[in-house]
Amino acid sequence: MLKFQLYWQLWFLRLHLSLAFVGCKDDDDDDDDPSVVTTWYCTETDEDDGSVVTETVYFYDDNTFKAVESSEGVNVTFATGSYTGDTTKDGNIVITIKKIVKGALDDSDSLELVDVPAEYASLFGAIATINGNTMSSIDGDGELSAWIKK
Repeated sequence: MLKFQLYWQLWFLRLHLSLAFVGCKDDDDDDDDPSVVTTWYCTETDEDDGSVVTETVYFYDDNTFKAVESSEGVNVTFATGSYTGDTTKDGNIVITIKKIVKGALDDSDSLELVDVPAEYASLFGAIATINGNTMSSIDGDGELSAWIKK
């Protein structure tokens, strides 16, 4: 269980490194798919094998998000959910993960997205604060994370 909590605390730490505005919905677009409002990403080196890992979180105009991890040309969606707040302005954002890769729950290699079990729901949320070009959050252990807007 401790490894599980550490994984998510680290995920939320990574989530808040930087913020970049990428676009808004095209008025001529007739499909009902949500448009990306902002994109957050961080790049770091894996301590175990030295590989470069980029985590990208896409916030959509329907208040959903998707988190993707990329390394060596392989992209894996590892979490999806919802958020409240405006990711383009100063203020708070409340993030709730609703689906997660199964491997994060049972310490396996499974990359299947599954619903977050009710008993873990309280572990899968965060409040982040955007102020100018930075975003910060405090994880469950009280550790402050600061992210830079690109």
